Amino acid sequence: MRRYLKGLRAKLLVVLFGGILLITSISFYVQFAILKRSIYEDEKRNTMVITSALYAILEQTMAKGRVDEVTRALQEIAGTPPVRSIQILGRDMDPTFEARGDRVTERETVLTIPIRSRTVCKRCHGGVDPIGYLRIGFDSTIYRERLYRETGITLGINFLMLLSLMIMVYVCLQKGIFSRLQKLNTAMQYFGRGNLRYRIAVKGDDELSRVARAFNEMARNIYKINFRLYKVSELSLLLNRSNSTDEIFRKTVDFIMRFFDVNGADIVYRDSTVASEGKMEGIEYSEPIVVEHAEAGFIRVSTSKDFTVEELSALRIVANSVSIAIQTLEGVRPPPGG
Repeated sequence: MRRYLKGLRAKLLVVLFGGILLITSISFYVQFAILKRSIYEDEKRNTMVITSALYAILEQTMAKGRVDEVTRALQEIAGTPPVRSIQILGRDMDPTFEARGDRVTERETVLTIPIRSRTVCKRCHGGVDPIGYLRIGFDSTIYRERLYRETGITLGINFLMLLSLMIMVYVCLQKGIFSRLQKLNTAMQYFGRGNLRYRIAVKGDDELSRVARAFNEMARNIYKINFRLYKVSELSLLLNRSNSTDEIFRKTVDFIMRFFDVNGADIVYRDSTVASEGKMEGIEYSEPIVVEHAEAGFIRVSTSKDFTVEELSALRIVANSVSIAIQTLEGVRPPPGG
């Protein structure tokens, strides 16, 4: 577990999921603020409509001096939603009338507005303005419940979006990056254990595909180098079984054409070309054949690209094997260290 948490997968997932969570949280906060503002505006608008209607009823009935109709109308209105209570206050804010519904509410919004004096009001109230106040209590529970309900819906939608995004991102990362990195890691483990034939199946042309192709190319080159060195090590035994120098030269040229990336190869011995195959075109390399401590000829190859250090070393070993085989065949003591 500790190793997993320190891995690239865990770090990448933490960064991506943290970013998605942050963006989703900001989105939810903005949606909640807009929702809260919208419900507040609805509550304010409905409150003003009801207040205006009550004020108009109160103004008309009181202007006509029908106090009993005012009392009856306000009591009926106080018993209907969303009005919770109605009070008529004097100039000193003392209640002169109160009507309250029998509903129980958790939250009540109170609005107080002045009752302005009209000409018809002066015969009873004189010239004072305002002549009193109208106080209305509104049941705010429905708006609170609406806020909770719609907030829950918004939260649920955002949670589902967050979960969907995380699953989608994880699946994409798993298929697009993590599984391919695991294949690359597996290939390197096999390669490190000596399985030089292991290759990665490559699809696409993205960065990981190019890394996998580079690994496959490296693996092929290393396998080719090891295979060539293995064959070069066998060449000495093969040449020592030859019955003539012509057979040695023929086997050597055939070996070079099979295990070296060359256009052509030939062997010059005692100033004569004794074996040749392919075309001598491109870059040429040669290694001497030494017999009796003197250069008796050389092996020459031509290639379309520069030889690597490993190829040059392998060609030098081939030339040395030819030298030893000729001296053994001719009964000449090989040079020290040969």
